[in-house]
Amino acid sequence: MNIKTGRRVNYHTMTVLALIAGVFGIAFQFMPDGEILSFMLSVAALGSLIGGSNDYEERDRQQLKQSFKTAYEWLLLAIMAVYAYIILSRWLIMIDGAVIFLNSHWPGLIISFMCLLMGLAGFQRTSREGSA
Repeated sequence: MNIKTGRRVNYHTMTVLALIAGVFGIAFQFMPDGEILSFMLSVAALGSLIGGSNDYEERDRQQLKQSFKTAYEWLLLAIMAVYAYIILSRWLIMIDGAVIFLNSHWPGLIISFMCLLMGLAGFQRTSREGSA
């Protein structure tokens, strides 16, 4: 009888992957025509992180839920800060270029930043539990 023991993807590996994909996704925004590549990379990483949740242990599923909560809280704060920056740009003409960049790349930036935040939140939780 031949029993295959395949490698199981764990939560820690996927958070590191999401962290890397988020960093590269934000970096790709600055390349010409890099928005689609950034968007697809970040969606694939987030999809893998979320889609593999059935194979995670119960503790890892709980960490995933907590990572969602933390990431969405920080994403809300980031969006509010960017909105305040855009409102501020009405009075400061010298920052119009940054506002134009934000307005033209917002879908890729949001999904890449979400990917980065999910990776950071999950990585912080696993490192905090590992040290305790």
